[in-house]
Amino acid sequence: MNVYKTLWIKQTEHNTDLKSFSQDAFSWATMFIGFVVFVTITYSWFLMITGWADEKQFENWKKWLIYSIIGLLLVGGAYGIIRFIQLIAQG
Repeated sequence: MNVYKTLWIKQTEHNTDLKSFSQDAFSWATMFIGFVVFVTITYSWFLMITGWADEKQFENWKKWLIYSIIGLLLVGGAYGIIRFIQLIAQG
């Protein structure tokens, strides 16, 4: 089954099977999640810096920043593990 043809996605020499499609989909999903985490980090950092006078808001946005960084580490770790498994599977 040619997934790219089924979904009307332009094909190149390397993306002709389900394995390539799943690798591409995983890469795009990881990039999207990474972008969302980057935006969250930037937003929470900005609000933390601008809201330093209000102790409660500062602590709230500090938590957001910490959780965003943890999310970034989790996404990076998941990407590394999947790439490692793909490397082992290729032999």
